[in-house]
Amino acid sequence: MNAPISSINYADLVHQDRVHGTLYTDPAVYEDEIERIFHQGWVYVGHDSEVAELSSWCVKPLGRQTVILTRDKNNAIHVLYDRCPHRGNKICQEPKGVAHTLTCPYHAWSFSMDGKLVGMPAERGAGPGYQREASGLTHVARVAAYGGFVFASMAAQGVSLEQHLGYATRTIDQLVRMSPRGRIRLTAGWIKHRFRGNWKNVLENQVDGYHAPYVHGSLLSANRDWANERDRKDTSPTTARDLGLGHSDIDYTQSYHAKGGNLRWTGMIPESRAPQYVAAMRAAYPPEVAEESLIVGPPHAMIFPNLFIAEMNIMVLQPVSAGETIHWTTPVMLEDGGEINERSLRRCEGALGPAGFLIADDAEISDLNQIGVGNREPEWVMLRRGLETEKHQADNIIVGGLMDETSQRAFWRHYGQLMGEKK
Repeated sequence: MNAPISSINYADLVHQDRVHGTLYTDPAVYEDEIERIFHQGWVYVGHDSEVAELSSWCVKPLGRQTVILTRDKNNAIHVLYDRCPHRGNKICQEPKGVAHTLTCPYHAWSFSMDGKLVGMPAERGAGPGYQREASGLTHVARVAAYGGFVFASMAAQGVSLEQHLGYATRTIDQLVRMSPRGRIRLTAGWIKHRFRGNWKNVLENQVDGYHAPYVHGSLLSANRDWANERDRKDTSPTTARDLGLGHSDIDYTQSYHAKGGNLRWTGMIPESRAPQYVAAMRAAYPPEVAEESLIVGPPHAMIFPNLFIAEMNIMVLQPVSAGETIHWTTPVMLEDGGEINERSLRRCEGALGPAGFLIADDAEISDLNQIGVGNREPEWVMLRRGLETEKHQADNIIVGGLMDETSQRAFWRHYGQLMGEKK
């Protein structure tokens, strides 16, 4: 059953060059977002490598729902509601596992990884009209995957996953192509941070090329090599791109080509520090493909509404309330990644771990932003940087400068369309 939709007129609150501050603070807006975006649209749930073994499972959020991502004995992936059909108990007490069955802790009903009921104590007591086949775990209405990334939608009908992703498939392709085998794994474990901020602000910040010299100034001053690689000027060849459908990225392609050399995206110079990885890439792909990946590296992309590919890190946003967001992070492990995997793990710990250089800065800015937008005046949040100078390409991708708010406008344009579908 769908939750009631409010009567908020989002056309009055979302404009091309500004959005109203109450969109970050109003609990009624949050309720609408959960229903219209997270419970009706496609949402990233998990990666198939997290259930790599037959009969493995893990628990994931889907909007405000708790779901179980499973791989059954026939190697099929399922997304099931974490609710026993008997008395409504939550089934999984651990975050992940490998088992033949999922067993409810209340009355010990047990289910296979495809959701079928396979056992219950004292089954005769269920009565003559009882049908076991109708008493399994409920499947989320639609599940689909791209590049190993598993998405789910609670709505039985709607656009396909590929229609939802649009040009964002290119960013996933770019990431998996960093592996000589064309496969990544998200198996290093997840870091969980609780932000005292609205999920939309946390999302906007991930593809904001404007804030780094100011918010992350201490890191940039301590690591000049990293600062030089990430040119933060209006004249930078790095661009922000609106990929359509709420997706966006920061594209470093021209910047890395201008600087020349491989593996600058890792901070590892020269390439002799990763000989196994470089050799594996050159053996796996045509020369032009291998060299492009070695020079340009992975993407820096936001996939609407909750998945951020932060180069060699994956971040997932979980809205908790109008003023609270859980931020999940894990490093990307490349199959046949050689020396890169250890490097990625250490860099994730250093930047995004509990004492990370980057995450603490962003969390503090999120806190300050939420306090600020809670004040009444001025009512509007500005989004006009670069609006007049953006370039519209033939493929409908919009390109702006690194310091422009092209990525933020990309999100809000799609958000306004989705939230305005019902009144």
